[in-house]
Amino acid sequence: MKSGNRSLPAAFLGAALALSAANVAGQAATGSATAIYSCKDSDGRVNSSDRPIAACARQPVRELNADGSLRRVIAPPLTREQEREQAALEKQRQEEAWSRRIKQARDRNLLLTFEDERALESMRRRGLADLDDEILHATRRILSLDKELKTAQQDASAWTAKNPRRQLPSAHQQRITDAANAILAEDALVADRHAERDRVNSRFDADAKRLRELLGPPTLTEEVARSPRS
Repeated sequence: MKSGNRSLPAAFLGAALALSAANVAGQAATGSATAIYSCKDSDGRVNSSDRPIAACARQPVRELNADGSLRRVIAPPLTREQEREQAALEKQRQEEAWSRRIKQARDRNLLLTFEDERALESMRRRGLADLDDEILHATRRILSLDKELKTAQQDASAWTAKNPRRQLPSAHQQRITDAANAILAEDALVADRHAERDRVNSRFDADAKRLRELLGPPTLTEEVARSPRS
């Protein structure tokens, strides 16, 4: 029993020594992690401290390890002008990235939609044919409305000749106005469809050029297939 009691303090002593060694090691590790800040202020003086330096708030700061080796360089905060420039550059970068995605999507759509330029030209012809059909029908309506307008004007003139002292009835004037407005509407439609023809041709011209770039030069087999037969 006595021998057991004498060994107890030795056990406690070993644990205390181990704990002390751990504390020393932790302190050493903490000390080695201490940073040193160094910079030149606006007057060109070198400042060093173990904490960030207020005088160098607008200057680059070198953060050093305890052994003097460089850990990192802390850039100063941006000025308002620099922030605006950076924002403008970022906006430009995003717009360029968006433009690239749009172009890539357009290229994929061209390749998926048209196997060759002949298929593209076939779609162009169908689109133009629909517009030409609208223009033709509008032109025919204009001719018919023009006849209606002339008839309405002649009827109004005849009524006025018979009734020189009376005011032309509103029905006659309304008939003339309706025919004239209808002609203007059809004229506007025809002008719009001609403008759309130009837009369609411009779009298909650009698509045809890009499709040729994507597909590359035609093979010999394709050239033979495209050439007219005698």
